[in-house]
Amino acid sequence: MEQIIQFFKSKSPLVFLILGVLLIALSYFMEKKLPSVFMGMRLLAFITIIYGLIKFFNKK
Repeated sequence: MEQIIQFFKSKSPLVFLILGVLLIALSYFMEKKLPSVFMGMRLLAFITIIYGLIKFFNKK
């Protein structure tokens, strides 16, 4: 658990924004076949992007 917390604290906000965009792009391929996975990935991408934005604006 400590490693997960350390990962979120040590990465830059740009990494989280890029990760969120990649999750959105990957989720489009699963939209028709697995709608529940699609929604889960979109939710995770939204949370990741919001976390990155909050971290970016708190940094300045």
